[in-house]
Amino acid sequence: MSPDLPPLIELAGVGFGRSGRVILADVDWRLAAGERWAVLGPNGCGKSTLLKIAIGMLWPTSGTVRRLGHDRVDLQAFRRRIGWITDTVAEHVPPREPVLDTVLSGLFGQLGLTLFEGMTIDDRDRAHAGGLLERLGCGALVDRTFGMLSQGERRKVLVARALVAAPLCLVLDEPCAGMDPGAREGFLGWLGTMLRETAGPAVILVTHHIEEILPEFAGTLVLRQGRVLARGRTADVLGPRTLEALYGARVDRLVTCAGRIWPIWHGLAEDAAAAAGETPS
Repeated sequence: MSPDLPPLIELAGVGFGRSGRVILADVDWRLAAGERWAVLGPNGCGKSTLLKIAIGMLWPTSGTVRRLGHDRVDLQAFRRRIGWITDTVAEHVPPREPVLDTVLSGLFGQLGLTLFEGMTIDDRDRAHAGGLLERLGCGALVDRTFGMLSQGERRKVLVARALVAAPLCLVLDEPCAGMDPGAREGFLGWLGTMLRETAGPAVILVTHHIEEILPEFAGTLVLRQGRVLARGRTADVLGPRTLEALYGARVDRLVTCAGRIWPIWHGLAEDAAAAAGETPS
């Protein structure tokens, strides 16, 4: 992306509190057009609050937020350019809605295309949505209804729904929540391919699982108790010291496979070997 373009989102000293409780404090972070960032931290550390403040769903109680280089923007228009993919979105898609209609609903920022009257859909729109599903490897889903899809397939369709509107940024908020290991690996494999082959919007992955951070996410922001513990290049950030401070457990070593990082927590190898009646290597 051009270095002359302003950041999509820039946070400076951002804090947020509610009912006397500090949820975020002194957060500095910037997201440029086309960047891929992971936001990592345990449940309750402020990840979702941070993203809601970034896109204007919540107001910070301290600090400043700039969007597209400005202190003030049309927040309604800005939020329409953010594709937020969560379990909550999936729950509100009518189960009998055809997949193609679910994708097309992204053009209008509505959930449930068939529930709204006065929407004009032409053959060009349908061709665009169908072509997008094909490019994302989801062409076989086009004749199915949303309720017939697996969890992984639903996430893929929601990504297509977000992309059909040419967003500035995709936010994948715990996209693998509730998936079994096979479904998770299938979805992450698909996501990695999509990110490598699809140039376009910035992408933010929100997760509390280190191993879900794909190598395509060049930057990682680590939150602990509402504060930035680490921020920068993923390979530099996801080291043993950061992970030990984040989760309060000792890391014996890190295992890297296909660009993804798995921590081996202290005692895990010994416990597994003991359970199997073996001597750990």
